[in-house]
Formats: sequence, C-alpha cells, structure tokens
Amino acid sequence: MNNDELKAVRDSLIQDGKNTIRAWMIKEELAKRGIIMDESTIRGRFCEMNEPLSGRMTVSSSATVTHPELKTPVEAPKQGSVRLEVQKAVKQVLDALKGYIPNPSDFLGYIERPIDKRLALHYDSSRPHNWKYPLTQGKQGTGKTMSHMYYAHQNQLPFFLFSCFEDFKLGKLFGEKTILSGDVKFKEGLLTQAVQGPAVILFDEVNYVSNENSVDFHALLQNRELFVKDANDGAGKVYKLHDDCKIGFAQNPKSAKYIGGNIKPSNFLGRCTYITYPEFKKSDIKKAIKTRFPNLVEDDVNKFTEFYFACCDTIEQANIPVDISIRQLNNVIDLYNHGLPLSDALEDGLINIMDAASQPKNKEAFKVIAEGVWKEMMNKSIDNKVGGFSSLIKKWRV
Repeated sequence: MNNDELKAVRDSLIQDGKNTIRAWMIKEELAKRGIIMDESTIRGRFCEMNEPLSGRMTVSSSATVTHPELKTPVEAPKQGSVRLEVQKAVKQVLDALKGYIPNPSDFLGYIERPIDKRLALHYDSSRPHNWKYPLTQGKQGTGKTMSHMYYAHQNQLPFFLFSCFEDFKLGKLFGEKTILSGDVKFKEGLLTQAVQGPAVILFDEVNYVSNENSVDFHALLQNRELFVKDANDGAGKVYKLHDDCKIGFAQNPKSAKYIGGNIKPSNFLGRCTYITYPEFKKSDIKKAIKTRFPNLVEDDVNKFTEFYFACCDTIEQANIPVDISIRQLNNVIDLYNHGLPLSDALEDGLINIMDAASQPKNKEAFKVIAEGVWKEMMNKSIDNKVGGFSSLIKKWRV
C-alpha cells in the first residue's frame, strides 16, 4: 500500500465522522481490506509523510495553510523538527537512484520484529558527531539482510547491497580506470553516487574481506570519506559521504559452518555497533506463511511449520554443517502451489540442499521427517526407521 492509499484510508475515517483518528482504527480498517499492518508501522508511515493521523497538521507557529484534501485552515508544520529533517533528507534522494528504493512487493509476508526497530534506532540516531554503523550478526536465515532492506523501504531510501569476498577492495566500488577514445580515463562507479545522497548501503558477509583489505573501511567509517588515488584522471579525489548516507554490515559469526570468514580486528569493530539477530519463533513462521500464502488452509500451514522446525532440530542434534531458513520453506510451498507434487517440492525446495552441501547421507533424515508430517500423503510408515528420527517426529507432532 503506497502513501496516497494509506492517506485515503485515514480520510475515509474522517469523512465517516470520526473526530479523533488513532493508529488502531486505521489498522482495523486495513484488516477489513485484507491488509495487515501494525500500529507502529502506521504511525511511522504518517510521520514520514509529515501527515498527522488526525488529518490536521501539528501545532507550531501562528501561520496557517490549507490542507489539500480537507480544504480547511490548518496550522503549518513546526520548522526544525526531527521529522521534517528526515523528510528533507528523503526529498534529497537523487532522481537517478530512486529506482533503487525497495519495492513493497519484496516484503510480502515480511514479519516486523522488535529487532527491526532496534536496527532502525541505530540508523535514526546516526547523525553528525554521533555516527553509528550497525553490524548485524547471527545464523543464516535470521533476517539480517532483509532487515536493512526493510529499513530502506520504510524510509523510502535507495538500498545498495554489496556481497563481500576475500579480495574485496572498497576503492574499486568507487570506480576504475578504463579506455575511452584511446585515452585512459577514470569511470566513477555507482557507489560514488550512492554515498553522496541519502541511502542505505549494506556490506554483506563483511567478515570474508581480508583484514588487509579492511583498511579502507577505517577511513570510510571514521572520517566518512575515502580518497581514491586513480580518480580525477590520476590526480586523486576525496569522496565524502552525505550526512544521511547510512552504512551497515552483516556477517555470520565464524563457526564450524562458516569456516571461511575472518574475525575482524578491533580497529574495525571499534567503529561499529552490534546487533545479534535471534532465530524466528514458531509463531513468526506461521504468521509469515499465512501472509505470504493466504490460500493455504490452516492444517497445511501447521504441517509446513512442523516440518521446518523438525528439520532445524535435526540439524542441531546431528551437527549437520548446513543451515536452512524460511527462504527454503517458502520455496517448497511456492513450488507446491505451482503444481509440483509435494514430495518433489520438498526435495527441490529444501531436502536436496544436502546434496549441494556434500551431505547426501543426511537426506534420509529429512525424508523421514516429511513422511512423519505428511504420513497420509507419503503412504509410508516411519515405525521401522532407526536412528532416533521416530522419536523426533513424535515430539514435533505433539
């Protein structure tokens, strides 16, 4: 739902004679239309638009203006307010970068959690002389990357995701030398535009960058600028970051499953704030499935949820060196909805990850779980299975 549509819902309540509009009233009206939006999101959206829930502007000076929809005199917005400063920043987004603002369709079934609001606070409080660079960490599938993207979506800011690797060099993102009409010229990269205006820039898997190549990040974070010696046709150039250019990081902490990552040195970590993302709860997964796949009956929602958590439990108990996330579960359901037989959808969407991770012997565990959850469909009994999986299934079925 875009901002104009959200305002139209508010105005319909005003026209119905309601003098005081509250977020819960808009939430209930949206629910009647099949749209789920929590109260804090509703309030935040209206703050971003500088549009009060009541339909009247906030009290400030004695100056008055005419509300374009209500056509009644209302007081002008207070100058210098934090919300107006945020609005000004959003309006400064370069036209060439507006195509990078996340699409609302990317968040179908997205579950806003308290951790998202914590990340938003880190970003919102990052202003001159108090810069913050949140480093989000946690297991695969805990929503780290999408959380940064969701913040950009909520604030209508361009979002740029850069996946890191060992030889990742920050300076190359600002541009590289190229041949133009026989001459060597420096061609600026997309990041040079991104950092000079309001935006959210996420460096994912940052712990894969070698510590040697992490040095450029120090200047970027400490001074909010980076000198690129090849720029300006070899004369060099300093690229300064816009005050509302927000930079974040994401990483999977080094473990038996993530042996390729480096532990970042303190001269990098000392410039960050840190948020550890928890795993999704069972209620979160159910809510996400219902929102993303509204045509699924309650029994199917419960079974897919049951299967997912039984697989996660098996991975932990057997120390299988792989993680699964809600992405894999969504793939299973989507393939199933598009006509693939359930057994094939389970394999192609999730179970065959064991082949991809060179763990084919562990595929049987997941198949046994599926047989237990969808016993009537599989038409097989798990009573003769060994290795502790029967007890695992029984626990989850309870």
